[in-house]
Amino acid sequence: GAHPTLAGVVLGLLTPVAPGHLRGYSPDSAPPVVKVQSALHPWVAYGVMPVFALANAGVTLGNNSTPSGTQWITWGVASALIVGKPLGVVFSSWIAVRLGWCRLPPGLSWSGVWLAGLLAGIGFTMSIFIATLAFTDEAAIESAKLGVLLGSFGSALLALGWGWWRRGKSDGPAAA
Repeated sequence: GAHPTLAGVVLGLLTPVAPGHLRGYSPDSAPPVVKVQSALHPWVAYGVMPVFALANAGVTLGNNSTPSGTQWITWGVASALIVGKPLGVVFSSWIAVRLGWCRLPPGLSWSGVWLAGLLAGIGFTMSIFIATLAFTDEAAIESAKLGVLLGSFGSALLALGWGWWRRGKSDGPAAA
């Protein structure tokens, strides 16, 4: 009957941080708190967080149609995340390198900067926050939220595809 948050806090407080003086303890084994964290990580990263994000987005997935006249908001927001964010990250990085304000770290190529730009398009929480500030009409907010979902999903797919395609390929030195 305990609230899940309270149960999680109690579990965290009761999990030992160091193994202590247990019989058969070897210095190479991980402390119990690390074992618990490792066991819970896949569940949290791939299950709890996505469900939490969708639940807090407030988007009704049952209604597949956008309100009349607001489709341009959906596609505008989605394209801003899929196209605008990567172009903004790469272009501003390129300008900063060309002006001599900075340089790419060793081992980072422009292909890696493109990957970072694609990943930046998964701006879920802040994009929804900005949408609620930008629009006062509920239909427009719903369309913007749908655009954020589509844009974030599209950016994630593009980033996965880019990373998969570029893995193991060497781009040579990070020249501007």
